[in-house]
Amino acid sequence: MIAVSVKAENTNGGGAGMANRQGWMVLPILALLATPLGAATPPSATAAAPIAITLPEAVFIGLRDNRTIKSDYLQRIADKFALRVAEDRFTPRVYLGGTVGVSRLSGLRSNQASLNPTVTLATPTGASFTFGWLNQQTNPHGSLGTGSSGLTMQFVQPLLAGGGIDYATAPVRLARISETSNQLRLKQTVIDTITQIVLAYRASIQAHQQLRIVRDGLKRARDLLEVNRALLAAGRIAQVELVQSDVNIAQQELQVSSAENADDAARLALLVLLALDPRSKVIAIDTLSSTPVKVDQEQALRVAYNTQPAYLSRRLAIESGQINLTVARNQRLWDVSAVGSAGQQANGRDVFQTIPALRSAKTNYSLGLQLNIPIYDPTREQGEVNATVSLRQTELAAAQATDQVRQQVTDAVRNIESQRRQLELAKRARELAANQAQIELLKLQVGRSSNFQVVSFQNELQQAENTELVGIIAYQNALTAMDQVLGTTLDTWRIGLNDQ
Repeated sequence: MIAVSVKAENTNGGGAGMANRQGWMVLPILALLATPLGAATPPSATAAAPIAITLPEAVFIGLRDNRTIKSDYLQRIADKFALRVAEDRFTPRVYLGGTVGVSRLSGLRSNQASLNPTVTLATPTGASFTFGWLNQQTNPHGSLGTGSSGLTMQFVQPLLAGGGIDYATAPVRLARISETSNQLRLKQTVIDTITQIVLAYRASIQAHQQLRIVRDGLKRARDLLEVNRALLAAGRIAQVELVQSDVNIAQQELQVSSAENADDAARLALLVLLALDPRSKVIAIDTLSSTPVKVDQEQALRVAYNTQPAYLSRRLAIESGQINLTVARNQRLWDVSAVGSAGQQANGRDVFQTIPALRSAKTNYSLGLQLNIPIYDPTREQGEVNATVSLRQTELAAAQATDQVRQQVTDAVRNIESQRRQLELAKRARELAANQAQIELLKLQVGRSSNFQVVSFQNELQQAENTELVGIIAYQNALTAMDQVLGTTLDTWRIGLNDQ
């Protein structure tokens, strides 16, 4: 089950926290739309009445059944276990070994058994400790058996290569950086999915509204035909004037047919993103809003540097490169280690008798230095060269990412402002076109205009309505794109990722 919680939504879309957001949404239709993937749809479902769906509901359903997000959440199981293994690096490891066997040597047959518990421990300084307890019992046939029990402790502390806190803890730090990168990857996946759903939802609204516009145009054309027939009956226009109206109606009917096809295609594309049955009768019903949102470019840039997953991943890659370079430089040092061991040994006829004897046995020990100096081994230098080059390349990529973020934010802010101005002009043009068409129709009724003029102005009105619709959608999409650039989509929609 995907642990993505949709808490609230901003129907104005975008703005990266630059404007106030409000409106808690209830999702009452989820039970109606909760069709399992691959489940057969009952015959009555295709004939059911259309189900109205809001944008928050579409986002919730899309996140609930999105296969890409499900796959990423499955991958997170392996990612978290990898982090657990890395952080368990300095936990003692316990092993239990033993042997049982029969041998024959020089005609003498004997039975052997041994039990050897071992504990190993790695420390953040690079030292390794091994504690062992070896118990052995040999019982030759026809003679007395022998047993032994011994405790041993060995340690190795690298002083140069392989030693030091930075080197020993490098795998843990790299694993934590990798875990943060994986969390950012999941966040980016959810952001991209939400953006796709929002754009598809608005595309469905746009197609449906364009269908309404052309149907209104067809109605106006038919109403104009009735006006012309009345004028013809009154002897105020010629029969030939009706031809223009008939042509206009035919053109409008053609546009209606094309718009119906586009509406179905947009609805199907949305259903695919929501992982719903393509036969589902779902209608996007959100009201198109064009409330102006003021975005401060410098503030938006600061937000992007702090929250954009792609940019943050680049910064984390630099940290990983620095750790890898430290490890590579450490491996070029001489291999000098302090080594030591200590142990006790007790022998007897039975291994069970030797165990208590360990308390009185003398302790043997040894201390020393272990030295291994490579005279010529270019592979040791190669690791540092590769790590240095990789780090420099990562830093260049991060610098390029910084410039790209600035460019993306600048483009997004400029696009929002441009779309806002175009939308204002489109609204004004639509209002003027509506007044012009109405005035021209009145002029026709009093004989001061022609049918051709009225048809032309009605077509201009239809085009102006469509331009305004496109402008509203483009402006809302620009705000959504801004959220995606800033990495604030989840904050805008108040979506929490339960990554536990």
